[in-house]
Amino acid sequence: MLIAVSIACLFYADVEVAMTSPWAELQRLMLGALTPSYPSMSELFQAVVLTVQFAVVGVMVGVLFGFGFACIYQWAPIRWFCALIRAIHELFWALLLIAVIGVSPLAGLLAIAIPYSGIFAKVFYEMLLQANPAPDFVLKEKAGVISRFVYGRLAQMAPRMARYIRYRLECALRSSAVLGFVGLPTLGYHLESAVKEGHYSEAWLLMYVLLALIGSKKWWFNRRTWLGLTVLACAFFPFSESVSLQNLGQFFTEELVPSPLRGVDLGSDPSQSMFSLSTSLLLPWFQMLWVNEVLPGVINTLVLTMLALVATGVCVLVLLPPQSIWFAGKNLRFVGQGGALIVRSLPEIVLAFIVMLLVGPSMLPAIIALAVHNGGVISHLLQHQIDELRLREDHPRGLLLFCYEIMPRISTQFMSFWLYRWEVIMRETAILGLLGIPTLGFYIDSAFEDIRYDRALLLILTAAALNLFIEALSGRLQKKLYNKHR
Repeated sequence: MLIAVSIACLFYADVEVAMTSPWAELQRLMLGALTPSYPSMSELFQAVVLTVQFAVVGVMVGVLFGFGFACIYQWAPIRWFCALIRAIHELFWALLLIAVIGVSPLAGLLAIAIPYSGIFAKVFYEMLLQANPAPDFVLKEKAGVISRFVYGRLAQMAPRMARYIRYRLECALRSSAVLGFVGLPTLGYHLESAVKEGHYSEAWLLMYVLLALIGSKKWWFNRRTWLGLTVLACAFFPFSESVSLQNLGQFFTEELVPSPLRGVDLGSDPSQSMFSLSTSLLLPWFQMLWVNEVLPGVINTLVLTMLALVATGVCVLVLLPPQSIWFAGKNLRFVGQGGALIVRSLPEIVLAFIVMLLVGPSMLPAIIALAVHNGGVISHLLQHQIDELRLREDHPRGLLLFCYEIMPRISTQFMSFWLYRWEVIMRETAILGLLGIPTLGFYIDSAFEDIRYDRALLLILTAAALNLFIEALSGRLQKKLYNKHR
């Protein structure tokens, strides 16, 4: 059904190739890849340090609040609150926070910590539910509630939680780099400037540094180093730098108020109730926004999401065999796994930015970027599962092995990962509007540029509602899939 919907979406998608001769630009890109350089090593070092600080401190703050929320996650208002804050992308949080407190490191830190708190709350709660209740039952008569929780449930799930925190740090490094696209001086800020100015040698060096940070994470962030690194990152983080609170009151009392209601005394006309007066003022404003921005943004976001979802499945099937011991030799596996590392480490917005240079502005760069990035993530996860399969000695080879032996045995896990990435693709689709693709993110970015924060808030809440809908639908489909193959 999802594939049929995606085929229907293809008729509404703008996938035109605007550049008919991209070879000169491609040649410059390849030359830059072979001759990486950067004019200021001190500037590069500062960008790397700030990128790592955003990621480490943001994740740790998210862990603290997320764990606290996980302990009371069974309370419905907490679940709704966590769902809302994680449904809003880090870039949208950054745009909101920059409008409130200015372009400051604190805005970038909170832009990562807030949605990650909601993510950690959900994941930690689900992990704690999966803990074996036997130790808790044994300790029931001998220990208090806190001791039972710590030694009965938390001790079981601590290794899984630690692994998930390390994975989230990798995501936070990408998010930290992407925050540069809204003016925060991380690696992404210098990368965007270098690409826009055609300085591809600088751009490639910045991408190599980001890849090296993510690829070497297990050596500089592990059980021996995480505490010291967190203390150092917090100690030297510029929390108060460039923070301005002088517009805080005005932001909430005026700029977030819908423009038709600003300066209006809703109780001035005794012949009309406050509700009817506010409705009569708001309805034309909302209708105008719905026709011109909300509806086109929602349609384009959904179209791009569905096309990218199907393309992701195709990319998984292409990227998976070269990474597995069943289909590739040592040298080919090195190339396949290295390629998957590159496409899953670079943020989608960076990949789309590069592809856009070659094919011009349309949905096509976004589809390619989302597909190869998420395809790289899923294929990496499935590769470990495939390599651990036990096959008969007379198993078929090549395409027959892949189609009739491997894929049937991993199909459930493949579909589960694929449906989960549907939620991720939806979130990333919206922010690709910052590159000019007319998704909700495009209209949100335009609203911030025009200092129309009331419009921006409405569009952000619309994007969050879409994300929550896809999350709920994906969860139901995954549950049906699990029950079917149980």
